Amino acid sequence: MPYRSGCGGYANDWWCKGGYDTMPRRNFGAIRKMRSGRFQASYVVNGERFPAPHTFQTSKDADAWLAETRSAITRGEWLRPDMAGQTFRHYALTWFSYRKDSLAPKTARLYASTLDTLLLPYFGPMSMRDISPLSVKQWRLQLINEYKTKEKTGKMPNRRSTGTTRIAQAYRLLHTIMAEAERDEVIRHNPCVVKGASSSRAAERKPATLEELDVIARNMPDRYHAIIPFAAWSGLRFSEIAGLRRKDIALVADVSANELVYRINVDKQTYRIGTEIYEEAAPKTSAGHRVVYLPAHLTPVLMEHMAKYVNEPQESYVFSSRNNTPIRNNVIGKMFRAARKAAGRDDLRFHDLRHTGATMAAKAGATTKELMQRMGHSSPRAALIYQHADERGDMELAARMEHHRREEQRQEQRIRQLEERLREVTA
Repeated sequence: MPYRSGCGGYANDWWCKGGYDTMPRRNFGAIRKMRSGRFQASYVVNGERFPAPHTFQTSKDADAWLAETRSAITRGEWLRPDMAGQTFRHYALTWFSYRKDSLAPKTARLYASTLDTLLLPYFGPMSMRDISPLSVKQWRLQLINEYKTKEKTGKMPNRRSTGTTRIAQAYRLLHTIMAEAERDEVIRHNPCVVKGASSSRAAERKPATLEELDVIARNMPDRYHAIIPFAAWSGLRFSEIAGLRRKDIALVADVSANELVYRINVDKQTYRIGTEIYEEAAPKTSAGHRVVYLPAHLTPVLMEHMAKYVNEPQESYVFSSRNNTPIRNNVIGKMFRAARKAAGRDDLRFHDLRHTGATMAAKAGATTKELMQRMGHSSPRAALIYQHADERGDMELAARMEHHRREEQRQEQRIRQLEERLREVTA
């Protein structure tokens, strides 16, 4: 195949067709003079030719553009023009369609909602290469101001919400998408560089006391009386509790404490999204696969519950509806909100029972490793990846929690006796 001088390629290259005048052969790229008298430049990368986005008035201008392009390639900052020019909407939706099948249903729904409501309305029509650190900061500030306005006017869907969690979620998703774009060489650098924007400081939650737990449990329907102490002392997430079956619970002997305790195997979760139910779903994280032991005082409570409300088949749900279907978050939540009023804790959420469990474990002397194991949390520190808490450690922790519970109960009883004596003296 003949090589045509000045074409920067072979004679059948589209660049050389059409009879236009070409300039002398160059070390990088090619320049040709068009019939209009203007000059057009192009270059080849990995066997593919890329023309300049516009023509030039002089060959010197075209040469300067090629020199700048070659410099960008040498510095590793060159981007494919056909990729960098695409909009955020096009890239983000392509990214989501590629990823959604590998995401958990809840996560996929969260990503779709975040894209539709918080990212695409602002960044959608923008070119990927035009999204800068400044535009990201301006977008985040706009969201903060919008949520502040909603909070002042009472338009927030949850009166305790400030929108900080939603903004942090949106920022994390934007950061993930732009990091992928950087790897795809669509952008040079990730523009999401706002320090601390990926996290949101959760409001301090006050754990329930032992007395409050008892009051709330007594005010729940009998079928769900046991779910309150179970949720608090196990520290399981609601979806993990909903997924428990008879086969996941076993009564074992804690020889060192001379007690019978329940061993809970956590390896799945059950939840609903709209009208669709997801059973046997994988835990939230790999750390969610764990074994949890309950303190001994829950043994008679759970034994009674199992005998009255759990069917004999091993696949039967431990906590279920009257139709033996998985419990629903909104149904249990409605009962819980009614019961918490009796304890004077209108601020307490069902999820706060998990926080209560973590607090009690910490008071019983649990180490960071033991807490991570019991609560199913992934480690924020790489060093802890190499530490492994075993079942025996959690059984011992459950025994310490039981001892701490008895001590707190005795302390609360002494306080009540002192208050009663004080009332008698001052009467």
